[in-house]
Amino acid sequence: MLKKIDLSNKHLEERGQGLVEYALILVLVAIAVIAILFVLGPVVGSVFSNIVDNMGLSNNTITSVNATRTGEGSGNDVIVSISVSTNTTVNVSDSQDAAPVQNVPCNGSCVVTLSAVGFNSGQVTVVASAGGTKTANYPLKN
Repeated sequence: MLKKIDLSNKHLEERGQGLVEYALILVLVAIAVIAILFVLGPVVGSVFSNIVDNMGLSNNTITSVNATRTGEGSGNDVIVSISVSTNTTVNVSDSQDAAPVQNVPCNGSCVVTLSAVGFNSGQVTVVASAGGTKTANYPLKN
């Protein structure tokens, strides 16, 4: 004799509901973590770079880098001030759309202007031919 199965049982209809809810929560948490890392990533990178530099573990001839947004070029120019401990040439690049500036002689200090960097906040990276890399952040266009 065959037994009839009752498919109208409410318990069977809600069986996978908990799994779907947990999956949605995990997706939302993953999106939040990715967004936080996207926003704070350059800042965290700068902190670790400064820690390594201050511990003396790197061969970094660059002593300081400052980036300041100017009102020139529709407010999209960034002035990068660089100090070095050894005479060297530097390459300066930007996290946005500015064209990199290469082979700038830097004897103690130098200044580089990056044009058309974009409207968002960003980060410049300076690489010295004598060794070392440093970054600096600049603000959102006002």
